[in-house]
Amino acid sequence: MKIKVVQDSGDGIDYLKKLLYSVVDNKTALFLSGGKTPKDLYSQLTFEQKINPGAVAMVDERYGEPLHPDSNEKMFEASGLLNYFKDKNIPFYGILQKKLDLKNTALQYNAKIRIIFSNFPKSVGILGVGFDGHIASLPAGIKNEKSKMKNQKYVTEIDNFPIEPKERVSMTFLGLSMLDYLIVLVLGSEKKRALDLMLENGPIEEIPARFFVKEDISPKTILITDQKI
Repeated sequence: MKIKVVQDSGDGIDYLKKLLYSVVDNKTALFLSGGKTPKDLYSQLTFEQKINPGAVAMVDERYGEPLHPDSNEKMFEASGLLNYFKDKNIPFYGILQKKLDLKNTALQYNAKIRIIFSNFPKSVGILGVGFDGHIASLPAGIKNEKSKMKNQKYVTEIDNFPIEPKERVSMTFLGLSMLDYLIVLVLGSEKKRALDLMLENGPIEEIPARFFVKEDISPKTILITDQKI
């Protein structure tokens, strides 16, 4: 794993932005995460109008109607990013569909992801680590759901996420393992415990962030943090 220690969150976002400009081109599928950490990044990408991926998809989403107030897609829209993609004719693959239940939402997005991976030779994912060590919408502390956490699909539905909203759609470990580059943001003092959990030995099902230190995943992972390691 490559580790980049930055001064603060602002420096971390600036480093990530420059990294994206260097690795993302029109043959790249770019996978975006929600959450507070990358929000400023998306606004800056919109303002600078330099990034030009071949397609854009989502790592995970909070289930509901398209563009509901708590959705990651709504956050992308508010940053101006969705309009930027539309203006540049960059396809955006959202997760939520009107009047589609949770399970079928996941199944449809799983099919989209397979098409994206087959059509683009390079893929880059931006991810964060939750305060409890979860990644995407794969919950931490689930010790009795190994079969679900080792799902053989690229996307799965989650109906018991520990915090609201409990219903979510997320790429699985298998889906995330298909990405060529995983850029992981761990910024802010409140994420120090999450970083410690990630680097501790133990089962991935308990702390999903340990996925990034797996032998086959670590070489293609870049960790950007403002915490001492």
